[in-house]
Amino acid sequence: MRRLVLRLPAWVRTQPMDTMFAVMGLPSAVATLCNLTSSRALDTLLPWWATRLWAVCLLVGCAAWLTGLASVREHEGRLVVTRLPVLALGLQLLSITCLVYAVAIIAVAGWDGVLAAYPLIVATLATYMRRVDLTIRRDATGGPGDRDGG
Repeated sequence: MRRLVLRLPAWVRTQPMDTMFAVMGLPSAVATLCNLTSSRALDTLLPWWATRLWAVCLLVGCAAWLTGLASVREHEGRLVVTRLPVLALGLQLLSITCLVYAVAIIAVAGWDGVLAAYPLIVATLATYMRRVDLTIRRDATGGPGDRDGG
C-alpha cells in the first residue's frame, strides 16, 4: 500500500479528503444532467431547468475544485495553490449547491429531513470557510495563492 500511495501525485497525497469529495460530486452531476438519476427534493421544489442548473453548478464546481487542487505545488516547505481563483470558484459553487440541496431536503421532508441534510449543511460551511481562509491567506501574503497545510 505504501508504494501505491507514494505513486499518487503530491496534491492527492496532501489533500486526500478534498480530492475524494471533489471526485464524488462528478458522477452525481453527470447522472443528473443525463436524466439517469433524480432527487425527489430538488424535483419537487425546483423547475426542471433549475435542477439542470444545479447539476451544472455541481459539475463545474467539482471540476474547478479538482483543477485548483491539482495546481498545488510544494515550494520551500509550503503548499502553494497556483490556480487559486479556480479553486475559489469551485469552493463557492459547491457551497451554493450543497446549501440548495440541504434546503430542498428540509423543505420537502420537514424535520425528518434534517438528519439527511446535515452532511450537506456541514459541506456548505466547510467549503465556504475554506474559500474565505484561502482568500485571507492570499491577501495577507500578497502572493498568488500561498497556503499552509492541506
